[in-house]
Amino acid sequence: MIDANDYALAWQVYLGTGLAASLFWVLLIRAYRLTALKLWASLAVISLLLLPCRHPEAMELWMPATIGAALSLMTGGLESAMEAMIIVAAGQIMAVVIALTWRLTRPRRRAGAEQPQAQAPSDKRIEPKFGGQ
Repeated sequence: MIDANDYALAWQVYLGTGLAASLFWVLLIRAYRLTALKLWASLAVISLLLLPCRHPEAMELWMPATIGAALSLMTGGLESAMEAMIIVAAGQIMAVVIALTWRLTRPRRRAGAEQPQAQAPSDKRIEPKFGGQ
């Protein structure tokens, strides 16, 4: 059986690297203009990396759902991987639902609305005017 300290340490290392990878991913996709797309892409990657599921043979152990689905699919077939695949699919569906909900509930800008424009720098020197002149 697995030592409890080794199990906890493995999860701490996995969650630490998963959070670092998620942060790196968020920094990579921040250049996109569509914020709903950025939100979906961020949530999709975070759910792929961080959602856990139970180990199919040792129910007291937890493992990352994506890794569990891949390993169970390769070793035990589709039936043993189904629980982990459902968790992965639910995470992806929730990422889409959250991004769409956020996009649809956000107030939209009107096309004709005035937006403040930055003044272009002028080549002329403008002297300040004081009260009595």
